Amino acid sequence: MADNPYAPPSAAESPSASGSTAPAPGMAQCSITKKWFPEDELVTFQGQLVSAEGKQILLDRLQTGASAPNEFVRPGAWRRIGCIFFIDGILLGVLGLILDYACGITFSTPLADPTLIFRRIIVSILGLAVAILYFGLLHGWKGQSLGKMVGNLRVINMDGTPISKPKAFGRALAYTFGNVLIVLALLVGLLTKNMAIIGWGSGLAALWGLTDCIMALADTHMQRSLHDRICGTRVIWLNA
Repeated sequence: MADNPYAPPSAAESPSASGSTAPAPGMAQCSITKKWFPEDELVTFQGQLVSAEGKQILLDRLQTGASAPNEFVRPGAWRRIGCIFFIDGILLGVLGLILDYACGITFSTPLADPTLIFRRIIVSILGLAVAILYFGLLHGWKGQSLGKMVGNLRVINMDGTPISKPKAFGRALAYTFGNVLIVLALLVGLLTKNMAIIGWGSGLAALWGLTDCIMALADTHMQRSLHDRICGTRVIWLNA
């Protein structure tokens, strides 16, 4: 099982454990053995400093298919999809239905009904704002939406550090870009009185979402989606 990359080192791993003094200048800790060595005796592997002893341990583990210590583990496709659609998706979907009902829009309402097009724009903007706030605030707080909390997943930067609040909101915007396209299509359709534009916007939004999913599924190494690549992030399974 992979270690939590955000957990602080234990007392046994600390150079000051058992009353020992701090390491001398020029010394560094091997990420595998947790022993201290001169810096010039360590090599860098995936951002970690590894000694000769640690390198052999690491190679033995990799040959058996085990994860390297502190190696980030990508989630299974079904775990990530389940968290997105069955938890986050249902939550935001219910909120969207409430907004629709409050504005008098039902499933039977024609998409391009001129008398209700303005209401659709208001509902779409409100729904988009809720989704961006939801993902932006939660990912910026601890890298996890409610779905990711249940699935034990987390969004991180490519170097393993937590994402910042601005990046969390930027990622939320990239993730919901299909909704942005729908809002823009509704606005342009209303202004130009060309309802065909709404259909084109919906098609582009569906294409964006499909591309996002396909890219994540095709990336068997890190499972990075389109919005992950845009924002320089990835999703990991904490496996704790």
